[in-house]
Amino acid sequence: MAPRRVRVRVPATSANLGPGFDCLGLALDLWGTLTVTVGEATATAQPSPLEALAEAVVRRLLEREEGPSLPPVHVSYDGGVPVARGLGASAIARVGGLLAASALLGCPLDGEALLQAAAELEGHADNVAPAVFGGLQVVVRREDGRYLHLGLTPPPGLRAVLFVPDQEMLTSESRQVLPESVSRADAVYNIGRAALLVAALASGRREALAEATNDRLHQPYRARLFPPLIPLLQAAREAGALGGYLSGAGPTVCALAAEGAEAVAQAMATVAREMDVPGRTIVVSPSLRGAEVVGGS
Repeated sequence: MAPRRVRVRVPATSANLGPGFDCLGLALDLWGTLTVTVGEATATAQPSPLEALAEAVVRRLLEREEGPSLPPVHVSYDGGVPVARGLGASAIARVGGLLAASALLGCPLDGEALLQAAAELEGHADNVAPAVFGGLQVVVRREDGRYLHLGLTPPPGLRAVLFVPDQEMLTSESRQVLPESVSRADAVYNIGRAALLVAALASGRREALAEATNDRLHQPYRARLFPPLIPLLQAAREAGALGGYLSGAGPTVCALAAEGAEAVAQAMATVAREMDVPGRTIVVSPSLRGAEVVGGS
């Protein structure tokens, strides 16, 4: 069998956006690229955790369609999106792996099928939906287990200012600090702000984002794992950010800005230096595009 190769790219995603725990996600114009090769022995170093995860996804789908006697499968990742930083790297591996495998089989999954399959592997769909469709996605799991999503285009000129710490934070560890139940007051607080956030982004009401990105369900607890969260958010808002939140499970902190995004990034970097928190800032726009095949042979 001749070697087969396909390249896919998947956007980074920023989930939760503060109050939208496990149901809101935003695609970013920051991309991870996976190159999947089947049928060619490749002597390489030990695969990274993301490459190993994507390879397992590829093998699972190929074996289901072609049987267990597969030729060698190799996955390489270009590292465009930091791993274990709250930017959807695991969704990149799963969405990218499924898209690549289906392309190798000659029947690329459509967006809805890709969403359902990747979300089942991921366990939630807040990163998967924007990774597949781009833009801002609201996604919920229906009673029958399938995921329903609605997307909208973020306001023109909106920028995401990211402070990406060198410190890694696994989602599994970040979820362990969350309480099993919350008060009615905190639930109502978050429901209102999640609804306000979607309405503000849909209508372009930027002035509402400061209040709309507040949260009581997860950020106060995750701040114990990453104490610089609150000072970084305060610095961003004082520098002119429209709102800010912990990206996904963290530790990346995302500030939403329009004009003055670079000043917000500088303010966050200054606070990080003062607190001796190594990391870097990235200023990106939302991406209106989702995962796509970009080459193959």
